[in-house]
Amino acid sequence: MRDQRQEIELALGGGAPDYVPFTFYDRLFPQGFDPAPLQAKGMALCARRTVYRKVLPNVKVREVKESDGNVRTIYDTPVGTLTSLYRPAALGMTPLERPIKTRDDYRVAKFIVEDARYEPDYSTFLAECARIGNSGKVIAETCYEPLLDVEITWLGQERYCYEVADNNDAVFELHEALAKNHKKMYEVVAASPADYVLYGGNVAPEMLGPNRVRDYVCPCWNTFSDRLHERGKKIGVHLDGNNRLILDVVRNSKLDFVEAFTPPPDCNVSVAEARAAWPGKRLWINFPSSVHIESEDTIREATLEIVRQAGDRKGVLIGVTEDIPREHIERSVTVILDTLRECGGPKL
Repeated sequence: MRDQRQEIELALGGGAPDYVPFTFYDRLFPQGFDPAPLQAKGMALCARRTVYRKVLPNVKVREVKESDGNVRTIYDTPVGTLTSLYRPAALGMTPLERPIKTRDDYRVAKFIVEDARYEPDYSTFLAECARIGNSGKVIAETCYEPLLDVEITWLGQERYCYEVADNNDAVFELHEALAKNHKKMYEVVAASPADYVLYGGNVAPEMLGPNRVRDYVCPCWNTFSDRLHERGKKIGVHLDGNNRLILDVVRNSKLDFVEAFTPPPDCNVSVAEARAAWPGKRLWINFPSSVHIESEDTIREATLEIVRQAGDRKGVLIGVTEDIPREHIERSVTVILDTLRECGGPKL
């Protein structure tokens, strides 16, 4: 029986297993879906789990379920109150209102950010390692980088675009508070049992601007990288968008691997281009979501093209990091696994 965990670790370490590892986020399976038949064909599991608990000792957080089923979160602080509103969705919650709605809200948000503490909580991570065993890999997930947190969590993408024009000073003052606070989290994660760590992602360079990714996001990657590297751990980022504008930023960063990298036809950088632009960085590829619903011949050719463009296959993994329509999962993943097996052989 294949040791999927060992194969994943070999690839993440820059080696080339006999077969390119193919992983599937364990929390993306639809309710009632049994992954065992696909695991028997060679599919590995990838579980992302936290290794800390975030606490707000001076903030009272309440959740109120409204009559329409939406959930309002209320943050009461000594300097004011913020609220957010979410609608339950198939995967997680869909945001309807973000916490920051006026310039005055930044002061409250900054208090919440500075109040945050991080307590070690390794039990869930270790339990998941025991459950998955050699059938996959558990990696530590953390949170969005400070600027992404401001953009996605506190403001929302559309409002962020207005705020960097109208309240730029407040936006980046909150960013700086987050960047300082995250260093406390780095320490807890560095001391954890996790050997591979994910930090942030969902970067949209077209909206953030490549200069802001370089000047604000990348320094946080590097600071966290330094702390983890001191402990012999590796760090990656979930870069599942159009990465062409930040190829040089990623190349010059201290990241060890790029996870959820999505090639055409869904995004704008090919596997060959990423391999050339990011020498030495491991590439954990998200098989393009749009292709899963295509014909078996198209799926097979897309798989072969990814392997061809990867070249020597060292430091290359493929997986599923986005949800697939239930009726296409078994068909598509089976074709991918069969194709990868055909491409296998002695380590290159």
